[in-house]
Amino acid sequence: MRLPACSPLHSETQLTRIIRIFLSCCMASTAATAPLQAAAVPNAVAERDRAIPGGRAVEVIVPQTQIETTIDIGRVASAANNGGGGLLGMIIISSMDDTREVLSQSSRGRAEAAIAPLRQALLGFDVNGLAVATTKAALAKPAWFQPASIDVTNDAAIQSRPEFLAKLKSPQVALVGYRYEASPDFTQIRVIADLQLGRVGAMKGGAPALTPLYHQQVASIVQLRKPSFEPSENVGRWSADDGKLAKAALTSAFARLEQLIPFAVGLGDADVKSFAAKGREKAFAAGYYGPLVERNPERPGKTLIWANGLVNVQPSQD
Repeated sequence: MRLPACSPLHSETQLTRIIRIFLSCCMASTAATAPLQAAAVPNAVAERDRAIPGGRAVEVIVPQTQIETTIDIGRVASAANNGGGGLLGMIIISSMDDTREVLSQSSRGRAEAAIAPLRQALLGFDVNGLAVATTKAALAKPAWFQPASIDVTNDAAIQSRPEFLAKLKSPQVALVGYRYEASPDFTQIRVIADLQLGRVGAMKGGAPALTPLYHQQVASIVQLRKPSFEPSENVGRWSADDGKLAKAALTSAFARLEQLIPFAVGLGDADVKSFAAKGREKAFAAGYYGPLVERNPERPGKTLIWANGLVNVQPSQD
């Protein structure tokens, strides 16, 4: 990327500004990531935190009212930098204009327009009911889990509400949040379950607080068998016949989560370490790459991998 012609003084000022932005971003990145690393939440449930007297409360969280869009502008910086890219290249672009944000807004606008037929086709489809039924069936499988109660909310930040924590009668709470979305090219419908366990306690002063014990995300992805390069054509296939294919995909995705959620909460430290073992077979599926956990030879394209969480990919039913 060529900087605009300017006087030496102007050039020095521009370079200084770029360096200052670069250093600020580095410091901001360090500040943002260090506390998370220091207080990392385990992605396997410790044995001591499994069986608890009286079981645990469960809160199912479904904040959405319609399927969401996603966008991908990961190649913006390198493309604009004519082969350069990297963090500095992205900062140079950001310091000179708002290209990345403009492209993000443009991509969001196109995605929102494209997904309209699919949203229309899914009107009235009971995703909340699927989420609740899936959670009940999944958490009934591990004998140690013992869900004492299962409630439903659309409040995505319910775990931060003191009134919610104060009314809990169990020493632990399980939060099972669901997100469902289309991939940027509309070749996939994804359902992501966010699994958390927390211990209910009190801070100084008596206010209730939640100590995180476990966190893992499980993705269940259904992928079109013969996708088009044109996103609107993919939306058309999901939406056709009153959304028959999309509804089948969501139903299949949740059905797979019914199997994967108990598997996920049942994983121990040794299991997670084995996924990262040297020499373990790896696989690529739906844009994800990671250690292979399971491949179903009877259903080509159905693959389960580990990508800091379980990712399952299966073909659509068309």
